[in-house]
Amino acid sequence: MRTASIVAVLALAAQGLAAPSGEKRSLVFSLSSEPRGQGIRKSWVVSRWQCHNLVDDEFDNQASWAFVDNGLANGCTLFDDAACKGESVNIEKNNSNILGPGPVNLTDVNFDKKASSFSC
Repeated sequence: MRTASIVAVLALAAQGLAAPSGEKRSLVFSLSSEPRGQGIRKSWVVSRWQCHNLVDDEFDNQASWAFVDNGLANGCTLFDDAACKGESVNIEKNNSNILGPGPVNLTDVNFDKKASSFSC
């Protein structure tokens, strides 16, 4: 059942990526409560440029790790206040010199347990 859910999420993201120019596109963004993707992990299929409040998912000020799992290369921005306001840090879809998924330990960018919202 869990595998089916993951496949469904990725299929939805792929549909968003295949959308014609000008339409909203989706990506998969993941957060975890511990570095290196450990602890409680949550993933969202999100539309570009829309703010998502983490309090809605009971994950406010809990993230220690972020990952742009699937989608467009620009990444997502985490904010320390709701409604995508306040101090922020960009989580790019970059892994060294290779464009692709890249995890970020939020302790490395001084944003551990601060995120209250995000936009991709």
